[in-house]
Amino acid sequence: MATLAGKPRQRAWKPKNRTGCKTCKIRKVKCDEEKPHCKRCTTTGRTCDGYDPNFRPPPSIAPTTSQNARSTVHGYLSPQTNHQIIRSPSPIYLAPALHLNTIEERESFEFFTSHAVSSLRGFLESSFWQREILQAAHRDPAIQHCVIALGAMHRRFFEGKGSHINEEDMSDKYLQFALRQSNQAIQDLIKKAGQRGKMAKKDKVTLMTCSILFSSMSCLQGHQKDALGHLRSGIRMLNEMDSEGDDKAEDHPVDLESLRSLFVGLDMQARSTMPSSQSQGWVSRPRTKAPSILLRAELSMSSLLAMLRYTESLLNHIHWFFQYIVSRPPEEEPIVESEYRDLINRFRQGAAVLETLSNMPSSSTDEFAQPLTALQLLHCQIEYFLRSPRRDLEEKFNFLSQSDFMDDLFDEPFDLSAQFIKMFELATRLLPISTNAAPVFTTTIGPTSALWLVAMRAPSTCAALRKRAVSLMLSHPRREGFWDGMIAGQIAQEALRLEQENTQAELGLSAAPTRDLIVPDDLRILVVAVSFVEDNDRKAKVEYSNIRDMKEGRPGSVQWIIW
Repeated sequence: MATLAGKPRQRAWKPKNRTGCKTCKIRKVKCDEEKPHCKRCTTTGRTCDGYDPNFRPPPSIAPTTSQNARSTVHGYLSPQTNHQIIRSPSPIYLAPALHLNTIEERESFEFFTSHAVSSLRGFLESSFWQREILQAAHRDPAIQHCVIALGAMHRRFFEGKGSHINEEDMSDKYLQFALRQSNQAIQDLIKKAGQRGKMAKKDKVTLMTCSILFSSMSCLQGHQKDALGHLRSGIRMLNEMDSEGDDKAEDHPVDLESLRSLFVGLDMQARSTMPSSQSQGWVSRPRTKAPSILLRAELSMSSLLAMLRYTESLLNHIHWFFQYIVSRPPEEEPIVESEYRDLINRFRQGAAVLETLSNMPSSSTDEFAQPLTALQLLHCQIEYFLRSPRRDLEEKFNFLSQSDFMDDLFDEPFDLSAQFIKMFELATRLLPISTNAAPVFTTTIGPTSALWLVAMRAPSTCAALRKRAVSLMLSHPRREGFWDGMIAGQIAQEALRLEQENTQAELGLSAAPTRDLIVPDDLRILVVAVSFVEDNDRKAKVEYSNIRDMKEGRPGSVQWIIW
């Protein structure tokens, strides 16, 4: 890509601040040194952490341009793999110099700041992971222990080869250390809860923050049921605060709206992995503020983050909507149609903004290319959900099956095969090219859920595309929140096998054909229900039901999976 030649931009030199407050030192700005709290912090809504002559922020790392994207932490190069830890070019804005007591604590925190953060945040920047959680770790012992535990656990995950930590690895020294740190965090939280009758808002924010960290650790271990439990607790506490009108500003580094954004995204993931029957007992959706997107938005990281919040909130509402109407009677069709129209209007508004941002000249630069691709992939999935509802819902609510109704609400006719080809291509752009890529764990949604949709929902005429999606899930060890890519690939692979097997039996073929059969619509797997075993964190029952099974009221095929 051609670039304009000229003198490179240089940041104006400013004298180093040596005697200011800790917050200004971390931010690398000049402090006015007002006592007891500097005005530089208090007038901008920040928390001044006071003065400590021995406190020093971590040294800046300024690699050369050629080294910036490929600098490695040699101390974390696993002897068992060829994976190198790649530092993210995106900055970690606040990495306080914690007073850590042991080498294990220092190494785990260093791994968290130098590697885990860039993975956890996903394809867009995150104030929670890159700034707020690190400052909170400096002030709160429970959060500090959780961060160190997550760093140690993420380190062991990175050195593995799968999309979760294996059971035989649980005796690993990093994991044992992580579990001890987790226990210390729990003890600190118990003390905090027992210190006063009514819990202060800042303590609730700490608990919600730790629920996200505990949920992330459970996901890394493959403990899906525990991870969902931690998420449920965090969302429930947020909903309780909202219902009490508890929006008074408190002294806490983690912003409540950052937590809300994370909970919405994680709730969206959780809902997308559970069948409607299970969603009825799930926690209420976290509230979101009225979405506001500027139609003339400039392309910047802040506008992309606003777009992400808008899109995730919409997709979460869509998952809830389709799960909710399963139990609604056909007589409520006017109410269902009204809500459906509202979702489409929100989709079209977001689509217009995303198109504007994607067509801007700087959209193909390294800074914005991947974030825009991730947003386009989410948008592509939303359009599919809205324009191609489940067959059983179309039969229940007639307006969903009327093509004229759909065409009137959208600008262009819908080509299902083309939609899935586009979805697949966008997903592949977010995957590493190398076949020996290190495992990835992130808390945000990525290509895995899209590949699952391609494998499970693309037309039968796209058999090769569906198989390629399965292959990519199985060959890329990715864990995106509640989406375990390799487990999803195994389940999708079995679903495709069952469809072919049932079609073969339907046609009376005694031998397997040399090429894939076109599967009748009523033999396509429509619902995959995963039920976790009570006494085993790594075993689940998977039930595959097609439309014919559901119409005849019979159970689907059952598979037990262990990971």
